[in-house]
Amino acid sequence: MQETSEISVALAWATEIFGFSNVPKYYISPGNFLSAYRDGESFSFTVTGDPIYGHAYGKNPHYDPRWGKVAVADHHPQEILGAKPRYGFEFWAMQTAPTGAKIEVLADADLINALLDESAPDSSVRPGGNEEIFWGGIRNAADEVAAIGVLVKWQSGQYVLASVATRESNRGKGYATALAAGIGAHAYSLGIAEIGLGVRDNNVAAQRAYAKAGFTRLAAFTNYFQE
Repeated sequence: MQETSEISVALAWATEIFGFSNVPKYYISPGNFLSAYRDGESFSFTVTGDPIYGHAYGKNPHYDPRWGKVAVADHHPQEILGAKPRYGFEFWAMQTAPTGAKIEVLADADLINALLDESAPDSSVRPGGNEEIFWGGIRNAADEVAAIGVLVKWQSGQYVLASVATRESNRGKGYATALAAGIGAHAYSLGIAEIGLGVRDNNVAAQRAYAKAGFTRLAAFTNYFQE
């Protein structure tokens, strides 16, 4: 097994194993990186947090005993270092392109907060955060904002679509797909080459919308937490 505390080496390993579009580059940053481990095509890394957090990939990843929480890709042990499985999520990404898809760039914080309160109250990002790049929206035939989302820049330097919300009365009508595609096209116009997103593994409707918009699933994870 190889081990490194050099972030450049960890990111190079991730790119070599998984390709340019890889999940680790979204989570590893100079401000949080602790260590990474490689055994052939298996890879894991540890970052700071409360609790200390890790990702594990492949058939034989190293399990860091410091982890209080770990996301394990594509396999589901009953227990890891005493940690129990809680829930699953997937990470998706797309290469942006000038597709012609359109969004309305939104600046009305009251409108955004009202729609989030109504349709996605647990959203991780709200207007005014220091990570946000732009909020986008799609209107319905009644000229009402039907779906919204925000592009944020994580501390890793990678761009992520977050806080996607569609009004309940407008779900299943293609607004989420149009929103995700429009966010990608607008990101391209700003010189952003790739965007990612995380989605719960049981949110099949959202996954279908993202696939139609041009996103590709990079990995499916199970989150484990220490009791």
